[in-house]
Amino acid sequence: MADSDEIKAARRALGRRLAQLRRAGNLTQHDLARLVQYGRSSVASTETGHQHPDRAFWARCDTVLRTGDALVSEYDRITELDRQRRRSAAIQAVRSTSVPVTPDAGREVPAANGGAAFWEREDTINARRLALKSSVDDNIRLAYLEREFRQAIADNERLTPVILMARMRPLRSYVDQLMAGRQHPPQRARLYAVAAHLSGLLGALALDLGAFGAAHAYAAEAFDLAEAAEQSDAQAWARATQSLIAFYAGDYHDALAYAQDGLRRGGTSAQRIRLTINGQARALARLGDRYGVDRAVDHAFTMLSDYPAGSSVSASLALGPYCPARTAANAATAYLALGRTAGVTNHLTTAITAFDTAGLAGPRALSRLDLATAHLHADNPDPEEAGALAAEALTLTADQRFESVYQRARQFLAAAHPFARHPQLRHVADLLVDRTPVAGTGQAALPSLS
Repeated sequence: MADSDEIKAARRALGRRLAQLRRAGNLTQHDLARLVQYGRSSVASTETGHQHPDRAFWARCDTVLRTGDALVSEYDRITELDRQRRRSAAIQAVRSTSVPVTPDAGREVPAANGGAAFWEREDTINARRLALKSSVDDNIRLAYLEREFRQAIADNERLTPVILMARMRPLRSYVDQLMAGRQHPPQRARLYAVAAHLSGLLGALALDLGAFGAAHAYAAEAFDLAEAAEQSDAQAWARATQSLIAFYAGDYHDALAYAQDGLRRGGTSAQRIRLTINGQARALARLGDRYGVDRAVDHAFTMLSDYPAGSSVSASLALGPYCPARTAANAATAYLALGRTAGVTNHLTTAITAFDTAGLAGPRALSRLDLATAHLHADNPDPEEAGALAAEALTLTADQRFESVYQRARQFLAAAHPFARHPQLRHVADLLVDRTPVAGTGQAALPSLS
């Protein structure tokens, strides 16, 4: 049912009011989008009346712009006006499609409500049946989309971020087209969950390319969609992805907050290992909480026993539980951030063996860089072996340019400064010069080894 001119005008006016309040607060559309955790394009489309976000959006805008309940009150008024109009139209439609019916005995059934019959015409009922049967097509589309994003999660770290990004963006646009249509509630929830996972995956790929603004926006959108789908697993997965992005952005308090909220929402979700070891433990380490790291690492390894042991390596954005190799690698990263090397080598040996077998370039490089750092912090430092491992890590990912590898290599060079004149370490510095992220991060120059 098309919107009436009155409702269209009211929504456009509400969008213009949002734009006025935003400008009065000296905020750009990008600023507001980041604060309310929506995409900039969503804010822009809302301000022009081309998009109609839900009540939660307007409530967040009221909070950010300090307008009291001005925006959400107008949203409620428009929603009620629309509800009344649709109700009146539905009543009118029933009256216009109903006819007096004569029973087999030939006696006319008394009409009600000003001449309407007790039941509808057969063609009206049949039209509804056809609409119900159209759900078969929706299921086919949803199954296709679910297969695609699951395959993309499996391909992550195997294909370059640029290739996967190019593959996923058209799918995300296709999902938007479907969301503009009508589906039955269970299918609608599946569609929102698909959109959540696609946006989260795009956020992780944007992070790989060093595009932090886009990464944050995609991940925030992923969580909003997962919340709309009312799926706790998807919410926990989206929070884990937000935590990952915040960690590499250097926002360690945010990374910890997202991980903790994901654990609260996910309950017994398989995401709890990832949230604990990749989210909590690493963020706590950067915040200097030694006790918190010990507790998170112990808890993560304890939770591993709840799942069957397997030989395969889980995906970095796994929908299921993290595997022992991922858990060990993240534990090592956390302990190295605290300057503790006890047990790190064992963790990394386990991880490197598994990642090499799986042929995952990113994890192979990251675990080697951590092991290289451990060699520098040993009682008898070995800069030769450390440099060889770091050079191997950068060679493994020369064609992929992961932001995570770039940052970890920078951290390694900072730790290697006491051995600045070692030829192997100078070679690593030379290799890193050519690894500026695709999007550019605006980070400081590389640590000097001169």
